[in-house]
Amino acid sequence: MTNVCSMKDELNLILKREALTIVFQAIFDTSSNKIMGYEALTRGPKNHPLRSPQKLFDLAYEHGKLSELERLCRKLAIKAFSERKLEGSLFLNISPLVLSQKDHTKGETAALLLEYGLSPEQVVIEVTEQYDAGDTNYLKEGLEYYRKLGFIIAIDDLGTGHSGLKQWAEIRPDIVKIDRYFISDCHTNIVKRELLRTIFELGKATQVKIIAEGIEKTEEFRLLKSLGMRFAQGFLLGRPSVLPLNHYKDTDLEQAGKPIKTCASTVGGTASSPEGSRVAPVFS
Repeated sequence: MTNVCSMKDELNLILKREALTIVFQAIFDTSSNKIMGYEALTRGPKNHPLRSPQKLFDLAYEHGKLSELERLCRKLAIKAFSERKLEGSLFLNISPLVLSQKDHTKGETAALLLEYGLSPEQVVIEVTEQYDAGDTNYLKEGLEYYRKLGFIIAIDDLGTGHSGLKQWAEIRPDIVKIDRYFISDCHTNIVKRELLRTIFELGKATQVKIIAEGIEKTEEFRLLKSLGMRFAQGFLLGRPSVLPLNHYKDTDLEQAGKPIKTCASTVGGTASSPEGSRVAPVFS
């Protein structure tokens, strides 16, 4: 009990002091090796039990502080993006649980953008499924509010969670990000390969931009390019950083157009990369 209380106190102290670090991971347009945008990610204080964003946000959710934490992260991300004069779009994650709340603060994000010289058209609202929404109608209303202001709408981690494909059909996003599970070792798994092919084709048919995230191997990149990938994100291209890259070193990717050897006999899942190797987007 004492430990629980102390961790809650630590969380409250972090919120009060705004003791968070914002890092950015680049998202590239691979047709030109240019920046599409940057995803903002959160880190807790260094050498702190809540350094991990997963622990930080789970604790905030447990103690009813998720909305407050997301607002702080959103503020710090907008400020950092503006001060670093980063190119392209700013990708901000927001949980459906927070967005669907009746008391969700409206107008705050637009005011922050105005303060730091950004426009809604530069911001992508990524809907994650980290914490499920109880009322999808409020979620739709919240997203429609942002859309009318000019924000770009994206679905994050397609293929996991409660209702990814349903959200695609009902929300009609501008961008869809494929969950890294389907990217990991996709060059050795025929099921993943064909699912990815279908997603890229669906994106083209519905005029939705598809981002493959979590790319860590050259073989994955090559296969994805052969299937029609244009927008990409992952450790192979650039790790999250306070001062992120604005291009990727393509010496290992110059053979991307060559034929790929795939394992046609693999029908089950393959071993994914080590858990925790990539921090999931966890804030709004």
